[in-house]
Amino acid sequence: MNNLKPLPPLKSKALDLLARRDYAYQELLQRLLQYGYDYEEIQTVLNDLRNKSFINDERYAENLINSKSKRYGSLKIRHLLQQKIADNDLVNESLKNNPTDELATACTLLNRKYRHAPQNYPEQAKYLRFLVSRGFSSSIALKAIKIAFSDEETPSDDEY
Repeated sequence: MNNLKPLPPLKSKALDLLARRDYAYQELLQRLLQYGYDYEEIQTVLNDLRNKSFINDERYAENLINSKSKRYGSLKIRHLLQQKIADNDLVNESLKNNPTDELATACTLLNRKYRHAPQNYPEQAKYLRFLVSRGFSSSIALKAIKIAFSDEETPSDDEY
């Protein structure tokens, strides 16, 4: 007996995946290739879905930036976008058009994770590694460590 199930129609599978969540073109292409569909057939179907606005890389990038900006810095978000979207110009434009307040986000993350200011250099290095691992630049991380535990409001970038 043959236990292999026949593949569902390609367009149905693509729409089923898109019904669950938004995908970038390249990401959906890779996902459908994993199921064993033919590359050229996939491109034809995905181009049709793109023309009908079921797939929109700009919308995907904007949604990803909005959902990740409260937990990650711009370096991590850029990396995530570059993994999902092949067009680097679109990645750069999306990040430019959707600015986030990285300093405030970094301070919030520090205050949530650590209850007190670093007491010594190893502890400060630990805080720094935490923020850098979340995709913040080292300069933003150092600024955040300096001001996160102060009693004053988070200053804007203009004050530095």
